[in-house]
Amino acid sequence: MIWVGHLIQRRRGENVSEASTFLTRMLDVLCDGGGRIAFAHDSRSMTYRETFERLRRLHGMLQAEGIAPGQLVAIIGGNAPERILLQIAAQLRGARVVHAGSPDALGDLRPDHIISADPEGPLLSARTDPLTGAVDEVDIALPRSVEALFTTDGEVVSLGETYEQLARESRPDPGRAERVLLIAPMSHPIGNRIACKTLLAGDTVVIHERTAEEAMPVPQGATRT
Repeated sequence: MIWVGHLIQRRRGENVSEASTFLTRMLDVLCDGGGRIAFAHDSRSMTYRETFERLRRLHGMLQAEGIAPGQLVAIIGGNAPERILLQIAAQLRGARVVHAGSPDALGDLRPDHIISADPEGPLLSARTDPLTGAVDEVDIALPRSVEALFTTDGEVVSLGETYEQLARESRPDPGRAERVLLIAPMSHPIGNRIACKTLLAGDTVVIHERTAEEAMPVPQGATRT
């Protein structure tokens, strides 16, 4: 996998400055987090080591499905760790991501793939175009930037530079790990941003069993389309 090679390059001190700071830092934190708890959700928890391995498997599944740079990937389903991990996996493949509760919430958006974040359900909910064949891995490098779209109150909200800024500002504290209770759903720009920031800081995302999007403002740095 290209991003695994990228991680090795960073360990060797090689110049990888053209890649997205968000993706680079996220890979570093997930790879180095070890036994610290990344997600606490319902009756299960995931360490950073387990989260990194889960990301690797999801990335491989997306590769097998033909997800390629420039495509739009819709993520539907529940408020589970897999929602963030599928987002990162798709972004590692150079794809844009849109979060929605269901396919009906996508409105006029026409994603190339629709995938489910339900850990107990099938990964691929629908593909709008026939699979044209596996993408040659050597043609995919870590993108320079990422973008996630959110369907909120009938509008489409975009986050891009916000992720890069979070990566520049957040650093893990080896001597302390905080638990951040996530009330906002990860399908909303606020919940998504908080979850990403918490992971970048090496802390624990505690996913509240009941989340609500009602009356939640759009965060600073987001753009409406």
